[in-house]
Amino acid sequence: MSDPVRYKILMMLARSEDGCCPVPGEAGSRPGLCNCELMARLDMIQSRVSYHMKELAKAGLVIEQPRGRWKFYSLNVCALKSYIEDLTRDFGL
Repeated sequence: MSDPVRYKILMMLARSEDGCCPVPGEAGSRPGLCNCELMARLDMIQSRVSYHMKELAKAGLVIEQPRGRWKFYSLNVCALKSYIEDLTRDFGL
């Protein structure tokens, strides 16, 4: 999350309601965005967006789902809540 682009992507996913490819949120996730919409909003080429999304998925912060020729991403709410609990406990916040 130290990368400003990845932080921006997480915020976009957190605020997503309806995108170009809306799919209702599943258990433990929120509605999300497809990589075509992330490309448009970030003004980035597909390979750059895919790189950032791969890193976020590898960290467990997003859930990736194939949707035809695109991939759909949503926040992994359970993982984020766990990180928040760990940080709160570890730093005595």
